[in-house]
Amino acid sequence: MTNYERFIKTINFEYPDQIITYDFVDNENLFTSYGGEGDLVERNARMAKNIGLDVTRFVYDPKKHWMGAKIENWIRFFGVDKNGWGVSQSGNTAWVSKRPFNNLKGLEKNMPKMPKRNEVEEWYKPIIKKIKEVYDQYNVVFIGAVEGPVTDAYTYCDMSLFCDAIYSAPELVDELMKVTCKFSEIIAEIFTENPSAPLLFMGEDIAGSTGPIFNPDWLRSKVLYLWKKIMKPIKENGFKFLYHSDGKMENLLPLIFNELGADGFNPIERNGCNDIFKIRKMYPNKLLFGNICCARTLPYGSIADVEKETLELILKIGPDGGICIGSSSEVHDLVPPENALKMYKTVHEYGRYPIDEEKIIYRLKELGYGNPNIGS
Repeated sequence: MTNYERFIKTINFEYPDQIITYDFVDNENLFTSYGGEGDLVERNARMAKNIGLDVTRFVYDPKKHWMGAKIENWIRFFGVDKNGWGVSQSGNTAWVSKRPFNNLKGLEKNMPKMPKRNEVEEWYKPIIKKIKEVYDQYNVVFIGAVEGPVTDAYTYCDMSLFCDAIYSAPELVDELMKVTCKFSEIIAEIFTENPSAPLLFMGEDIAGSTGPIFNPDWLRSKVLYLWKKIMKPIKENGFKFLYHSDGKMENLLPLIFNELGADGFNPIERNGCNDIFKIRKMYPNKLLFGNICCARTLPYGSIADVEKETLELILKIGPDGGICIGSSSEVHDLVPPENALKMYKTVHEYGRYPIDEEKIIYRLKELGYGNPNIGS
């Protein structure tokens, strides 16, 4: 069975022969050690194959942070002045260090223009077609991905100014989000016409470690209809829609699942934020992607800690299906390669269907973790 076949069964809550892995890898050590030679796309596909990563959405470039690519898209498709923007990068982090405005009057003078479909298609269509062709050769599934309108908007104008504008200049916020939504809506449409896999990921970070960043009522009245615009071509073509947000999302999941109708959630951040087992009980028919803690376990835990956390997911959620296991956000540069490799290897070794619960419990005891409560 190919990983594509496994992926199709997984997202339809059917049983493949094994659980598959999913992740966002921006770890230079893994890339250089396992990516080999070739162009960037091929090196990423080869890295994924060699480390045991079955599904991804990201082409990592160690020389260029994704934030730089975002600014380039704004310049190319939103008509913004390239001389007014700058990105600074340190290690694996980058941020917008220069904007042509710093207040609401400046934002009003520097509002982005609506993107044009033909221009976006000319850029995106050959990219996604090449990625699919290369990744298929390495038996790795590449899903489509877009930025959510809120995240793209507050990145454009800075979070503090964005929050100020919500109250002081709501018309600017509405217009800004319409522009950012339109870009993602166009990408979604083109993706359904040139799919690398029948699932689209939307990244929309709307929560922090203590809960929602934005009032749920504001999201419901001002943003929900934009999300539905992006999701519309996906659902019309029978594809799945995966919603992403870091942070504590429990109070927002009814909006995401019940009102929007998203098919799944990623990355289910741990570290006191989300309880994946509780989420599965509340929403048994929703896809779950991720959940091995990338804040503590993966970067600072032992190999045994990584194995234990992975085995727990396989044991408690694996038998019900609908899960792709990976990090709780990303495999970043602080993650030792051996920990990432152990995570993926454990999924492939113990995640075979039917799940052998006794074998997993025995292994957990060997690791010194006692008898887990399967029902918790």
